[in-house]
Amino acid sequence: MSEESVNDKGDRIRFPGISHRAYEHPLALTALTAMRKIRGFDAALKGMNGIISEPVIRMQHVSSAIRVGPNQLRHLHEIKEEAAEILDFDDPPELYVRGAIPGINAFTMGMKRPFIVMTPGLIELLDEAELRFVIGHELGHAMSGHALYQTLGHVLASAGGLSSIPGVAMATEGIEAGIREWHRKSELSCDRAGLLVAQEPAAGISTLMKLAAGSRLPDLNVNDFLQQAAEFELDTTGARNRIYKFLLPHESHPILVIRAAELDRWVRTGGYARIVEQGEYENRSDDRDATVRETVRSHITAAAETRRQKISDRLSRQSGRAPE
Repeated sequence: MSEESVNDKGDRIRFPGISHRAYEHPLALTALTAMRKIRGFDAALKGMNGIISEPVIRMQHVSSAIRVGPNQLRHLHEIKEEAAEILDFDDPPELYVRGAIPGINAFTMGMKRPFIVMTPGLIELLDEAELRFVIGHELGHAMSGHALYQTLGHVLASAGGLSSIPGVAMATEGIEAGIREWHRKSELSCDRAGLLVAQEPAAGISTLMKLAAGSRLPDLNVNDFLQQAAEFELDTTGARNRIYKFLLPHESHPILVIRAAELDRWVRTGGYARIVEQGEYENRSDDRDATVRETVRSHITAAAETRRQKISDRLSRQSGRAPE
């Protein structure tokens, strides 16, 4: 258990020493374990570290971007700095705004020194609470060590990739598929990190709604969007869900309504309140002592509880009641 500390800047709670284990989604750990077991994955990771230098990765993304700082896009800088304080992130990644990337997007890349890139379209789309959610989400990727795997996915997808490394060329397609599946699940974890920063559950859902709509449409209704998410879950269970996943093999992000449903479920089942209101969360000082077996066991338990909650939610929706 950790003490809550409150900053008078909006009274957003800080979480001293919080570990990434506090917000990891059980499905993300399962996907990460499966990805690491893919034949050729270790060789690809070692090959990337041996062949490609971090400055090259950074150059590809930030040489034509604006670096956010105290004297440059100061509002975004202040949001990022406070987000880092909330998550007790001593050395947060640099934040860049890059207009050369089309559309609405944000991502975290890098190897030893991760960095965050946001597009102007995303910044213009969101209000302040939603920007906190997105920046907190990206810091979650950095804290969890996701940037390394995301960079590997980018390198493999680029021209040539790591095909010259023995044991990697034949396995590239499988590795890329594994990374995509893991990345979809990692988004569920980092949505939770984003909510810990924003500390406004509605802001997380409204962000996902705006990403779905692609613009600031008037009269967006959070409750209706969650109802839509529940109906989608009902319609894509069992074999149909597996078929749908097969039809979308190259999607790197989970379906937005599923992200909304999972985030809402985390709030309703008390996971969010346990951290924010009760101040109970896993501390990074215990990360070394947390064995893989214990972590897997706890995530299996959490996954089983999530499955039970999903069933309960579906039964509630089918009977016309809102899930509790």
